[in-house]
Amino acid sequence: MGIDYYPSMDANPDNGAQRRDPDETYSPVEAGRVLGVSDERIRQLIDSGDLEGEKRRGRWHVFRWSVHEALSERGSPRRKRSPEGVEDGALEAAELRARVEDLSYRLGRSEARAELTEIAESTIKEQLQRERERADRMEEEARQLREQIEASRRGFWKRLFGG
Repeated sequence: MGIDYYPSMDANPDNGAQRRDPDETYSPVEAGRVLGVSDERIRQLIDSGDLEGEKRRGRWHVFRWSVHEALSERGSPRRKRSPEGVEDGALEAAELRARVEDLSYRLGRSEARAELTEIAESTIKEQLQRERERADRMEEEARQLREQIEASRRGFWKRLFGG
């Protein structure tokens, strides 16, 4: 299912007004892709009233018309920033900093998982080696017991004189 990045229009194409259908929504992630910001920033924009959305069954739904209005007011997310957009730059820096912290946290978790996996693998290899050694010892004991049983089955005279 693709994301529709263009606003829906009324049946009359000449009036150019956007429909305000409450059922046409984006998730915060989708809205973030449209506006070129993080889903966390989308939630901040909803809280501040810059975007309109609602929470349904514990999940945010951002109205598409609100996202596209914000996009038309703000312009393309990839446009060059002017010096008067310093405040936007500070917000972007904060978003980037938060993203870097999140990625650092994820990297740390991944490294910890890798280390735990390595420890688990070495522990399993050690256990496997001990079990192989134990199996070899038990096999040797079984061979010796078979020899003893065979020796006890031979008659007294055969054992005494060989044969």
